Amino acid sequence: MIKVADAVRDVVDNDPALKTGLAQDLLNLTKVARHIHSTVEARTQKSVQLGAITMALSRLRSDLPSFEAASKLRLADRITVQRGLVVLTFPNTDRVHTGLLKLQEKIRGARRYLTITEGIREITLIIEQAMLDSVAESVGERPARVARNIASLSVSLTEANLSEPGVLYRLLQPLALQGVALAEVASTTKEFHVYLAERDVMLALDSLYGAFR
Repeated sequence: MIKVADAVRDVVDNDPALKTGLAQDLLNLTKVARHIHSTVEARTQKSVQLGAITMALSRLRSDLPSFEAASKLRLADRITVQRGLVVLTFPNTDRVHTGLLKLQEKIRGARRYLTITEGIREITLIIEQAMLDSVAESVGERPARVARNIASLSVSLTEANLSEPGVLYRLLQPLALQGVALAEVASTTKEFHVYLAERDVMLALDSLYGAFR
């Protein structure tokens, strides 16, 4: 049977927002205990007093690294910005696939910005606004959604970032706190891209640099 302290630690470790709030001493422990009460009981498979959970949270909080220590995490080289983008969403069909292959051939020759994300039912295309005519010619299908005046922030990650829990949460948290709405996100192994309205670029940059400086 799992001990209460171990169950509480598991719950906190699997919730970056909760873990960050505890490390920064932002949360009322009694309210957190009520919030995770049912989850802890499910893990321990027994009735657990709120006081026991509160005590476990208090001990756990003292073991967490301080926010100042956690903030030593650094991004790699830089954050790059690309403006003048459009986000287009198409249905995931054979016709769209064929059209995107044609478009990619044109893009390679022109060295233009292009990101394609494929889901089960939809395909999202992010491209420079100047290439919209080429999209129409190649794909030949109306997009289900179009978002204009979009910019991308591309964040370089280090090898250390890849094994650090909560890195993507720490990238997105300052943007959420500023009320910055994201049009899309995409990633590779060492790059994380967020797509947002061009009017929010400077606010987002200042927020990210502030979080990782």
